[in-house]
Amino acid sequence: MTLLGLFWAAFLPHPVFVPQLTLPDQSGADAQPALHSSAQDSVASPPREGPSLPNWALASEPLEFESQLRWPAIAAVDWHRWNDTAVVAVVAQTASAPVPNGVADIQPAQGLCGSHLHISESPSEGYAIQVNQITIGQVPSRQAADQVASQIRQAVPLLKAKPNDLTPSLSTTQVAGHLHDKTVFVLPDLSPGQAGQSAAAAAARSHQTATLWVNNLRLAFDGNPLDPSKVQMLSQGLGETHQTFSGIASWYGPYFHGRQTATGETFNQNELTAAHKTLPFGTHLKVSNQLNGKSVVVRINDRGPYIGERSLDLSYAAAQCLGSTQTGVIPYQATILAPGVPQAWRANVVAALP
Repeated sequence: MTLLGLFWAAFLPHPVFVPQLTLPDQSGADAQPALHSSAQDSVASPPREGPSLPNWALASEPLEFESQLRWPAIAAVDWHRWNDTAVVAVVAQTASAPVPNGVADIQPAQGLCGSHLHISESPSEGYAIQVNQITIGQVPSRQAADQVASQIRQAVPLLKAKPNDLTPSLSTTQVAGHLHDKTVFVLPDLSPGQAGQSAAAAAARSHQTATLWVNNLRLAFDGNPLDPSKVQMLSQGLGETHQTFSGIASWYGPYFHGRQTATGETFNQNELTAAHKTLPFGTHLKVSNQLNGKSVVVRINDRGPYIGERSLDLSYAAAQCLGSTQTGVIPYQATILAPGVPQAWRANVVAALP
């Protein structure tokens, strides 16, 4: 009997109990609705007159919910592109808040060597572009900042892969950076130039600004800064001669900053200059630190030094490029440079820089 009962319960059809609502009779307004089973009344009752039942009362089975597996697929999200967008940010700057990494109020030589930049005591207002929380540079308007930031965002995958291939454009018409055949950024005209400034001086400043942005972008993606001596030689159209000399070099800076040099111009510790006892003013030298191989181009605009066996006195910025601010004095080798226009400069994209 037990097996027969289980078989009957599992396979034989059974009447389905469907609750039905009996409407009150017209004569009995206070009559209460009663439930009865369709299993007990196999013959369908004739329809009763009165208001129709709502749809939910006629349902014999609960509604089924559609399986999540049959839901439409969610649109794919390119998380790499999302991350690339978040890498680059535009931050408003005010005169009361210093700009991170000191890129406000850029001096001509600042940032050329990829070292920590001097923070201006009163940075100008504007909008800074930050990449990986490192300030790359600053532009005066929000519109220009958004445009430059958008350009950099599109190049983030390339910059992550090959940061050391990023080079400045040494064009005389724009400040830009290139990575192979792709333009990474083009800056607006940040400074129209000083009154009486020569075209060569204005071009050199544009090249140095482009180099500043390129170096900061390289550092933001764990790359190496450019060789400053190559940048200067290419941007200024200078070539090496066969005239070289060596000796001991020192540096001078804060105490003399703002004072008059032997040429009559004001000494600026943040520019790449040097003092020598006899070389003609305006002479350009490629100076190499014999201890670490770093090099930089300086312009002679002062006389000195007159202490011991020292034969060259570098500005603070030049000493930073050579890594000699801590040691104070270094053994150096210098090469006299002469005007020339390298082919790489004419091509605007400097393949020899990395």
